[in-house]
Amino acid sequence: MVLLEEPDIKVEVYLVLGFDEESDKALKVAWGVAEKMLERGIWVVVTPSHDWLLDPMLVEASDYPKVFVNGRLMFIGRSPTEEELVNAIEDRLGLKTRPRSEEAAVYGSRGDEGFREVAIAYV
Repeated sequence: MVLLEEPDIKVEVYLVLGFDEESDKALKVAWGVAEKMLERGIWVVVTPSHDWLLDPMLVEASDYPKVFVNGRLMFIGRSPTEEELVNAIEDRLGLKTRPRSEEAAVYGSRGDEGFREVAIAYV
């Protein structure tokens, strides 16, 4: 019996073929990042999922590309940069977590509509 190892990270890129340069760019970035992460000993599997939209107007109205990292939607409507995708992968692996001690202040104010505006400041 052969046991197959699970990859460290699964990156799924939902893209449109044909008219969307941003989808093509997202896939190329994902493959490039997968190669770089392998050099660091992190196995990233990139799975493209293609949708065929024949009308360029539908491509404009859709939110492609969509990039999921280990099941979580991380980027929508644009291709991430290599640095953004590496950061997202590291975040999902728990390699880059911001310690709670860096959270300096949470403050808010009530607007005229009764909604609260909140900001979190990091030092």
